[in-house]
Amino acid sequence: MTSGYEQTLNLLNKEIKKENKATRNRIQSILLDNRFLSEHVLTVFPDFPVIPNERCGLWYCKPGSFNQTSYFKSTDGHTNQWDFSLRRLNLHLLPTLAKNGGIVVVDSTRRGKKLPDALSKTVPIWCAVLNSLMLEHLGREDEEVLFCPPGTVSKQEYTQIKAKIPSLVTKFKAINAISGAELARLFRGKILRPLWVYPGSSLLNAQHDLFTGEIVNVKWESPETETIIPIVLCAVSYQCQDGVDNRHGFTYVQGAADDHELWSEGLTADLLWENVSTLGDLTLSDQRIRDFITAQTELKRNNTSASNALDDLISTDILTPELHIGKIVEPLRLKKDLQDQLLATYSFVVILSEHAEVVRDATATPSDPSYNPAITIVKLSSGSKKSSKSLRTTLTDICPLAESHLNDALPILICCGDGKDMSVSVLLSLLCRNYNLETWKLEQQPHAIDKTIIKRHLFKMISTLNGRNINPPRASLNSVNAYLM
Repeated sequence: MTSGYEQTLNLLNKEIKKENKATRNRIQSILLDNRFLSEHVLTVFPDFPVIPNERCGLWYCKPGSFNQTSYFKSTDGHTNQWDFSLRRLNLHLLPTLAKNGGIVVVDSTRRGKKLPDALSKTVPIWCAVLNSLMLEHLGREDEEVLFCPPGTVSKQEYTQIKAKIPSLVTKFKAINAISGAELARLFRGKILRPLWVYPGSSLLNAQHDLFTGEIVNVKWESPETETIIPIVLCAVSYQCQDGVDNRHGFTYVQGAADDHELWSEGLTADLLWENVSTLGDLTLSDQRIRDFITAQTELKRNNTSASNALDDLISTDILTPELHIGKIVEPLRLKKDLQDQLLATYSFVVILSEHAEVVRDATATPSDPSYNPAITIVKLSSGSKKSSKSLRTTLTDICPLAESHLNDALPILICCGDGKDMSVSVLLSLLCRNYNLETWKLEQQPHAIDKTIIKRHLFKMISTLNGRNINPPRASLNSVNAYLM
């Protein structure tokens, strides 16, 4: 039989879980963590650009406060899984680091730790691989390249990670994405050095007088003896046991933005900050907050559907003169005037989304002028494992069709819901099949394709998009590999 003590404990656990799931508490926690970032971190590192780490970090940074994002996954730092991901190169950050002398990467964790593995191990491994490549070129191979937070990563784990760095460097070299000489020119021989900040961290406390608490040095300065480019790794949430901290007028949730699909009910980071005065109102109940989110989500959807401005619905970037990439606002309904706008600019348009449709006259036939075969909707969604698996078959149909338009006077546009997955996969296939790797000029002769060629085209896409963080999931890339090889 269950004792009265156990019954009480079970009820308390249920109540704690309910509090943690409350949208109101999560929003308040995100806003509190944003204040820590703004008031305690960015005042110390005012010259370094803010780089939210997708996906969680995006919620803690106001739109307009950043121009780039990063994608360092915790799984690449998990114990015995340490890796330098060739799919998540993050090399778009290198020019930013060189120009500004450092960056602040923002992330969080809900696992009751000070730092997520992405910040304690994944980024340090990334720095170590790049440092090793540069120092090898400079003949300074005896220098330290790997830096991990000692209070988080044990000496044993540090030693194991360090032993793996040479093999990760070899793997990185194989794709020829960037050379040690290029890194040396870019960074002028300085190494990438992670620094960790979080609520209560000594690096931030050091900026205050120990006795009076007065601020004695707001701006962090690199020691003159150090030749480093700092990468400030900021975990914005403070370490807290679930459901116990109510001192701010709500139940604090550590890493509240993590896994937002499970709690957001349609709320996005952009929508949160657009309506922060209402959503941040402590006097509103959780139900009022959720009702407001539902209303705003529906309003935004209706406004989008009613828009007749193409730029409001599709944002585009140029890869080559013949190939453009786009991100659509979902759901997307292309009425006649929007179709005309598209076909005035593009010879062929592919939209990969389960939430898009071309609105045609019910009586239209392929011979009717109102029927636009040059606009093709493919019912695949970015971020869907099912769509990623189905992509291989789709590529067999779409690529030859798109290739028949490569020599048209107008370019081709390939779009999807996030501009990072489905559209990237299709364009990657077209580039590998039809373009010279070095020049990205159309080639008439077919050539052999292997995984290295595919990875190098993907890196070139990342570089060309000037910092846009594109990252097709493994399943999508597997479909691309299977189609091309």
